[in-house]
Amino acid sequence: MLEKVNLKKKIKKSDYEEQFPKLLEKLGALQRELRDAEIPVIILFEGFRGSWRGLLINKLISALDPRGFRVFSASKTTEKQKQEPFFAQFWKELPAAGQINIHHRAWYFLRNEHAVGDKDEASEWYHVSFGEINAFEKELTDEGYVILKIFTHISAKQQEKNIAKGFQTSGSQWESLTPGGIEGINYKAYEKVYEDMLAKTDMDYAPWHIVPLENKRTGIITTLKILIEELTLALQKRKQEKPEKPASVNDETVPDILSNYDLTKAISEKAYEEKYKKLRKRLGELQLKLYEKKISTIVAFEGWDAGGKGGAIKRLTAGLDPLGYMVNPVRAPNDWEKRFHYLWRFWQHIPAPGETAIFDRTWYGRVLVERVEGFATVQQWRRAYQEINDMEAQWAKQGFIVQKFWMQIDKDEQYDRFKARENDPDKTWKITEEDWRNRDKWGAYEAAVNEMLYRTDTKEAPWTVVEAKSKFYARIKVMETMIKRMEQALEK
Repeated sequence: MLEKVNLKKKIKKSDYEEQFPKLLEKLGALQRELRDAEIPVIILFEGFRGSWRGLLINKLISALDPRGFRVFSASKTTEKQKQEPFFAQFWKELPAAGQINIHHRAWYFLRNEHAVGDKDEASEWYHVSFGEINAFEKELTDEGYVILKIFTHISAKQQEKNIAKGFQTSGSQWESLTPGGIEGINYKAYEKVYEDMLAKTDMDYAPWHIVPLENKRTGIITTLKILIEELTLALQKRKQEKPEKPASVNDETVPDILSNYDLTKAISEKAYEEKYKKLRKRLGELQLKLYEKKISTIVAFEGWDAGGKGGAIKRLTAGLDPLGYMVNPVRAPNDWEKRFHYLWRFWQHIPAPGETAIFDRTWYGRVLVERVEGFATVQQWRRAYQEINDMEAQWAKQGFIVQKFWMQIDKDEQYDRFKARENDPDKTWKITEEDWRNRDKWGAYEAAVNEMLYRTDTKEAPWTVVEAKSKFYARIKVMETMIKRMEQALEK
């Protein structure tokens, strides 16, 4: 792709001075239209060292309202961030609806630098495939994000001139950005990696735009024109979109997984107390060992209303050091959270190395309540299974323990628990009209749960269905399951 770019193209100074202010004005107007249309935009700059990406970004932001954009750089990725899954920092840096984020290098930079760099410094953290990058970008564009990828291209001769000039004008500051000077850069090696990158990640939903920067004026005008054209198309596309019909229960045959579980399973209170003391102690011991090995844990709880999630979480955490875990209660997204990709808010709460994040309800709301209640379109919740599997696989790839529990009770047991809550002054806050209303859709929810279990029970992030009619039995099963997963992680 790179050899097809005309690097000799030049724009006259007079033409540049005539076009530049007009293009800036148009770009500024587009920013306001994007804000009003609530379209989030990611503009990503990659390219050869010395190809003036910083200059391009400065020219770009001179047209924008500073309240509506942020600039990030993957070159500032910290060692702490490298202890998180590869894409974590980029999920956390997503723009809200109507905002623009500009990346002076991003996920490609981190992968490519490793591909070209010193193999003695190799790390599994950098081993992200172009397929994983494509999946990440598609998840975002499927949810309405616009991704514009600009590759700045120069020749090896021009690169040498630019870097030499940078040393003359900036001295040690430039040296810190370009270690080893021009001698430390293998143009051919980078060219090979970039060609591979461009060929494998030039997708219709996130295409590459190669900008010639042998001549600065040419590069600036070309970049501004690309951005204006693509953002105008994004606005037009948004205006032409037709709303989908509300989601309905999938008509595809899915196994009735829940019917395989025996809800009569129970243990006595005495047996429960004896087991609980031993398991609580063991959990505390394992928490310390996992912390020492920096193995993080994510525990996800889903289940029927009144299924016993809260009680199970309370017993699971009773023996743990509270400094090492966080319980995250999940409710319907608020107005601010709705301005992001639906998975964004969960990435904000992934655990630090060696710590545990427990979710009382989870990202599975997309394929449960949002599906049944029509808050997500059919297209959205159907693709969510793979998006969720990808996210959990990234966590597991980082070494996280990912364990998911479904607390299973039957409709009669739920009714009895609802009535008990209504009659207990200390528990009336736990029951709402919405809880009673949801019972009328038991069949739809049951179908959604079966499909969720069927499509997202993976080796890396397994589901455990907990027979929860007996609270004692359920709590012990949760604790025993977690102990087994923790011990397996420590044996690796």
